[in-house]
Amino acid sequence: MSIATLIYLLHRRKTSIPATHLPPSPPKLPIIGHLHLLTNMPHRAFSRLADQFGPIFYLQLGQVPTVVVSAAQPAELVLKAHDHVFSNRPQLVAAQYLSFGCSDVTFSKYGPYWRQARKICVTELLSPKRVNSFEVIRDEEVTPLLHVVSTRSGLEVDISALFFHLANDMLCRVAFGKRFLQEQSRGNEEKDLNRILSETQALLAGFCIGDFFPEWEWVNSVSGMRRRLMKNLKELREVCDDIINEHMKTRKESTSGDGDARKEDFVDVLLRVQRQHDLEVPITDDNLKALVLVLFSSHTLLFSLLFSYFSKYNDRYSKNRLITVQCGWWDMAETKGEIEETELHHFRYLKAVIKETMRLHPPVPLLVPRESMQKCTLQGYDIPERTRILINTYAIGRDPNSWPNPMVYDPERFVETEVDFRGQDFRFLPFGGGRRGCPGYAFGLATIELTLARLLYHFDWKLPPGTGPDDVDLDEIFGLATRKKTALKLIPTENRNYGLKKDGPRVSPNAT
Repeated sequence: MSIATLIYLLHRRKTSIPATHLPPSPPKLPIIGHLHLLTNMPHRAFSRLADQFGPIFYLQLGQVPTVVVSAAQPAELVLKAHDHVFSNRPQLVAAQYLSFGCSDVTFSKYGPYWRQARKICVTELLSPKRVNSFEVIRDEEVTPLLHVVSTRSGLEVDISALFFHLANDMLCRVAFGKRFLQEQSRGNEEKDLNRILSETQALLAGFCIGDFFPEWEWVNSVSGMRRRLMKNLKELREVCDDIINEHMKTRKESTSGDGDARKEDFVDVLLRVQRQHDLEVPITDDNLKALVLVLFSSHTLLFSLLFSYFSKYNDRYSKNRLITVQCGWWDMAETKGEIEETELHHFRYLKAVIKETMRLHPPVPLLVPRESMQKCTLQGYDIPERTRILINTYAIGRDPNSWPNPMVYDPERFVETEVDFRGQDFRFLPFGGGRRGCPGYAFGLATIELTLARLLYHFDWKLPPGTGPDDVDLDEIFGLATRKKTALKLIPTENRNYGLKKDGPRVSPNAT
């Protein structure tokens, strides 16, 4: 058989598209379709294509028909008007392995199991009451971070590394009841959860060639992807089994009166829910593991980018600017020598800085892919059933039709507006929207706000010698959750008026 004949036959096998009026599309190649247009930063490539073909355009990515949405109005149609039609998830290769058969709330197919998993997350794991109950953990984890920074006062600090360890320590305590990374896995390479979860995030990040050729299972073996996935899945299962067994033992001892009562962590909650008899869909042990691991989405990018912007625009968005806009919150903290989480609602300008950073650098720039469950029409275009939908929040956040001077970093645009994080304003979708929006955004924001507020309160920050504002790198690496390309290094100086409490409250001498 000639090469030309083989290419022709393979091309004939591609998914047929019965729609008569697809969105506009660039020219494509045989077999690979539009894959050649992807770059290592696909959200940016898609943004450039949107400039050429409009806010809704069609791509044939290998065997997968794909529609990319790059503006607020069509995003609202997908996430609100036709939310039910677009609520399914494609079964991505990495998710099939690492979320234990796509059984977490993020990657599971739309249906009874997903509705139940979503309900468990919203009412049990990430309800406002439970998020508030983790206030003690947030305080206990941020305080050691501050003391670490204090010991490095006047010296260069890798901010990105500090934030990475803070996020993992906090998530481990919330999910497993202890700082698992240090206490459980130190010196044990086989069960080093830090390494295992880093590999999990790497495998889930970005695009996998097998996702574009679902009919060719051999692609994952040839590329080595299947081997990596199997190894990481084995490690995840072993670590999770150890954690679950330990919790079951502790619960048994507590029930018999030999153990101490303690607050429920995520594993405790899921073990309790698993025993309920009124579940529509039984929760298996693998489902339990998938649900608890979904919490581990990294906040490192946002932490680092926020501090990058503070450093780059120090003259405009410094601590002094924060003090003057916060309507007295600084004075309240001054009298106690500390910022409390209950005071965070006063931090209007800090919240605006977080929103502006997320507008320009959304943590999930293409959101988690959706898949149409039936034929639908978007702004006059036919969207066939089982079409993959990518919502480009990177392009939406930089759309001049939605944001005046969109490339200017200007937190003031959020100070007096009602735009929030919940996905109700479709110009701003850092956590998605609709019924598949992220249920854990409140937990993540509470951690980010408290950490940033205390770091800015207790320390002054400057760039290392020889580094100017124009040298601050704001680039990120694409993935399901993006991360900063280069580590952010800054020099902290403990503020003499607002230093850390050590032997007692240490506040400004002018405090009343």
